[in-house]
Amino acid sequence: MNTDELIDFLILYFQSRNIQHWNYVGYKNIKSLITYISGIKDVEQIRNIFEKMIKAGWFIKRRTGSKTDYKFVYSLEDT
Repeated sequence: MNTDELIDFLILYFQSRNIQHWNYVGYKNIKSLITYISGIKDVEQIRNIFEKMIKAGWFIKRRTGSKTDYKFVYSLEDT
């Protein structure tokens, strides 16, 4: 499975789990889900996948002080 197919699968999984209702969560939570779903344990590869999802607009980024949180966007039409 290539990266684009994996990202498409992750998006479908996130939508089915309704993680947009989690509101803002830390990267650690998203990383755990990606690891669970994909079986990938390489931290750099997970971060690369996550960064591609952010660039595509699937997450809203919020900084509060030194902390960064992310919120999943259910549909790109919602942005």
